[in-house]
Amino acid sequence: MSDAPQYRKPIGTARKFIKRISIDGANYDLCEPSTGDKTLVLKMSKEAGEIDADRKPVNEDAGVYFLARVAIACLNYPGGVRRVFDMDSAEDLAAVKREPWLDEYAKDFGLAFGGKTVEEEKGNSEATPS
Repeated sequence: MSDAPQYRKPIGTARKFIKRISIDGANYDLCEPSTGDKTLVLKMSKEAGEIDADRKPVNEDAGVYFLARVAIACLNYPGGVRRVFDMDSAEDLAAVKREPWLDEYAKDFGLAFGGKTVEEEKGNSEATPS
């Protein structure tokens, strides 16, 4: 046996936890996707003609597809290591697009995918007088 240290590759690590949600009585974690997953969502949406060059949905239906892609990238089983849906599955995309919880948690999916807006970060804080 060797006394050489064994190193583990940091692959398949948990994503940054944002919030736990409940869908039909089951708990799921909303996690921030990796940068690679975020760019993949944008690439897939552009290739499908769902978003324009400014990353804006081209119509209402396209906006729902984009939101479904975001939800798929963000929805994980508790612990944040395993995604619930497959990002490459057209069947998963079509199914998620029709789910009522997509609308219910739309704002949360957006927060998990893109982070807080500048306005949300500022909150109600005011400048401290000097």
